[in-house]
Amino acid sequence: MLLVACAGAWACFARAAAPASKEELAQAAARAPRRALSPAAVVLVGAGDIASCPSTGAEATATLLDQIPGTVITIGDNAYPNGATADFARCYDLSWGRQKTRTRPVPGDHDYGTPDAAGYFDYFGAAAGERGKGYYSYDLGAWHIVALNSVIPNGPGSLEVRWLEADLAASPKRCTLAYFHHPRFFSSIATSPGGGVNDFERAVWGALYAAGADIVLNGDQHQYERFAPQAPDGQLDTSRGIREFIVGTGGASVAAPTSIRANSEVRNGDTFGVLKLTLGADRYAWDFIPVAGRTFHDAGRGRCHDRGDPRGDGEPGKPHATILTDPTRVLSEPAVAKPAYLAPIFPAPFDLAVTRIADDSGSVVSFHAGGVGTWGSDARHHYSNDQPWSADGTLLALQNSGSPDYVYLDGETYKPVRGRCANYDYYDDRWHPRRAHAHERINVNRTTRLSWFDVVACTETRHWTLPFPVIGIGGNPSDDGRFVALSDGRRFVVVDMDPHPPFAPYPNRRIGPPVDMTWDCGLSAGCPANWVSISPSGTYVVVNYHGDHLRVYDLNPGTLAATPRPMATVSPRCSGTAAEGFIYDLGHQDMTLDPFDHGEDVIIGQEHCGNRGKRVEGVLMGGVVMVRLRDGAITSVTNPTNEAYPYHISTRNYDRPGWAYVSYWTAPGRRFNDEIVSVKLDGSGTVERYAHIHTETSGCYRCEAHAVPTRDGRRVLWASNWMTNGGGTGAKSVIQAYVVDAR
Repeated sequence: MLLVACAGAWACFARAAAPASKEELAQAAARAPRRALSPAAVVLVGAGDIASCPSTGAEATATLLDQIPGTVITIGDNAYPNGATADFARCYDLSWGRQKTRTRPVPGDHDYGTPDAAGYFDYFGAAAGERGKGYYSYDLGAWHIVALNSVIPNGPGSLEVRWLEADLAASPKRCTLAYFHHPRFFSSIATSPGGGVNDFERAVWGALYAAGADIVLNGDQHQYERFAPQAPDGQLDTSRGIREFIVGTGGASVAAPTSIRANSEVRNGDTFGVLKLTLGADRYAWDFIPVAGRTFHDAGRGRCHDRGDPRGDGEPGKPHATILTDPTRVLSEPAVAKPAYLAPIFPAPFDLAVTRIADDSGSVVSFHAGGVGTWGSDARHHYSNDQPWSADGTLLALQNSGSPDYVYLDGETYKPVRGRCANYDYYDDRWHPRRAHAHERINVNRTTRLSWFDVVACTETRHWTLPFPVIGIGGNPSDDGRFVALSDGRRFVVVDMDPHPPFAPYPNRRIGPPVDMTWDCGLSAGCPANWVSISPSGTYVVVNYHGDHLRVYDLNPGTLAATPRPMATVSPRCSGTAAEGFIYDLGHQDMTLDPFDHGEDVIIGQEHCGNRGKRVEGVLMGGVVMVRLRDGAITSVTNPTNEAYPYHISTRNYDRPGWAYVSYWTAPGRRFNDEIVSVKLDGSGTVERYAHIHTETSGCYRCEAHAVPTRDGRRVLWASNWMTNGGGTGAKSVIQAYVVDAR
């Protein structure tokens, strides 16, 4: 049975399970193979800043390489301290040397601590390229790989750059990756003007950018860092920019940057590890794998740039378009006919691919894993703060008013893969956010059971008995999948689902004491709660009371007890008190970690204190506002001038932090009218604009768009009945899922 109405705020988050049919029991026995990125996919794995004898880090990362097939690369500073023959023998050979026969190296400045890098060239031999040059190229699957030497002269007109330009011009491959030791852009501990830019690599970047290169890998900085695609001048360029990774985490040492470079998306300075790249025919996936005992992780996907081929997928069609980024332009919404099932259209003015991923009501669903079902008239995702794609991106979960009531699609092709397992007693569930548990759903039933359930293997993997029945998962687990906060509307409790040392691991069950959140809230209208959620870092619990009044609790990580967090008395709010943990009121919120503020927990939502267009504590308040949970400080992330009214906000873009995705109400003549927009959280007003929503929502909760991005933020899923400017092709009672693709 599909939830079609909301009897109170909690009901909007949860659904009742239908009895299993014989058909569902039969299909539950089927097992789908895990979908590969591409039939031609190959693996490239490595890091830089590797072997220092005083550190055990190189052995720890070498142990990771032992378990990962493919081509191994080194990104410079291979053997400390000076790249001498003895350094390679004592420090490198005993760890990464185990992979020597499949290694394609480049040198770093420490390797040149020995004159002419003689130790480096002696150790690697022909694999290092021509002695004295150390740059070369090779093809790997569908990719052209360029290994460069950033220690020798590589400025404009240099022998190396002239070779690079000729090599790139001669390559027929669509996808190109380059690796060399010194990064052009980086976050650092330096604060001097111009920090974070290395002009010695400008000519190399210029040649790579002109040839349409996709990825650059660097070391030197002893950290992991991922940048958004950039032009050689450091400007964001989502159309043709190069995505730079710094992987100086091979084992020598690590340090956290404090001065953050523009367009830096993810950083870590306390974890050794390697970067695994899975390279497909026209796309790639990245996966930073930490050494044993560490939890930091980064993963995502991207597409190769267009090289004159249409649409970037090797098929005839409309050329790939640049994302609109002008925040001031008012866009007219043209009448556009509803797209046919799985037939992309490219509606103006965005010119991005829009695909309907739910078929017509009554149509047969044929599952790749076996069995059949029927599409209903309501086939869409759950909610804007519920990530519909699994952590590895291979499955996408849709609710369906037909049969079965859950349909899992292929995360790339959107073709149906499987239905709900017959033995899955679900009520309200979320994908586990970690790739290690990619096909598991975190679920509460209608009694006192919390569980993890693998929807591919049809197996419950973990479970807990709660101290009282709960009424749903109000938000999300912590970003590492460890903590979750659950409530019965009066009390909440925190569960540590994956205990770390010094606590014994699961099946040790750590459940905190119940916290009564209604007796002391002090609100004049009383204290009924809409939802409760743990914060992304697991540091706080947030309670949303009716009226969108927000209250923050501190979580004791040892006891899992929670107490109201006193806020700064100067922080703005319009309900509750600072002493009791209340912050600024926001509607339709989601939480994330702010990369522009040292990873602070923040909540982003509609401005709900009635101050749009006014100044609060010197801040001009737009429709979308961010509040820091630690102290209640506010940032307006949109400008109120001629802004349409924002509706739902989503920050489920785990792998593209620093952006919030907003679906806007229909408001002809205003900015963002009936649009899906992403806004940057740095307060700059930077936006990306994706699609018109085309849904008419009056009196229909399930007709609301609830736009939510993929983990990498390059696609957005939303629900629509296609009744707004749809040319008469929509129907109020037919609600279906759509995806806009900005890759």
